Amino acid sequence: MGQRRFEARRCDGCGLHEELCVCAHRPKLSLATALLVVQNNKERNKPTNTARLLPQVLTNCELIQFGVRELEFDASALTRSERDYLLIFPRVHDPEGGTPEPAPILDRAQLDARKAARPDAIQTVVLLDGTWAQCSRMSRRVPELAAMQAFALPEGPPSHWGVRVPSEPSRISSFEAGARVIELAEGPEPARALQTYFDHVAAGMLFMKAKLRSPAVPPDWVAERERRFGPN
Repeated sequence: MGQRRFEARRCDGCGLHEELCVCAHRPKLSLATALLVVQNNKERNKPTNTARLLPQVLTNCELIQFGVRELEFDASALTRSERDYLLIFPRVHDPEGGTPEPAPILDRAQLDARKAARPDAIQTVVLLDGTWAQCSRMSRRVPELAAMQAFALPEGPPSHWGVRVPSEPSRISSFEAGARVIELAEGPEPARALQTYFDHVAAGMLFMKAKLRSPAVPPDWVAERERRFGPN
């Protein structure tokens, strides 16, 4: 079984123990769709955080910090005129009113419609990274985020990131949310590359936490990818 060896050195890239490093599996993708991650600063140095992996694999991805002590939040990345921003967070409009409206579920038709309305804009999907409570506060308290149209992600396969167990199965890791966005916006091939790399990271991390007997990607995860994206 895996051993929790806190003294073992971790890879600066994938975050696994160096002897388990899976950076050789890491893709580097240049896509039209941009991702912008707003990360709660408390997540910044957690080895189990997955959002930090997104800029490593996507050239058109930026990660900014919120809540850094004694530093005013710089929202300039959220207000660039050449970008069309949309927020991924299942925020309810007017939750205390008589007719609260849940965020619509994002689909390809909505992305295409926004692109047709602003064909020259860089479509930029904003992800919030933190605990559910932290992300909820950010979505409401940061004016630039509060002004964005919010969408929920469609249902998908269960999370493979069993290192941090969410309170609800629908709450997936930030990297998996990013992969699902890319699947909608860019199609199955780049999403397959992201999910394949993430599965290597997740399997290694679960082995380190003694939750898998081997750091190899479980066969049922591979079968799930084939069902989702088609044969490789």
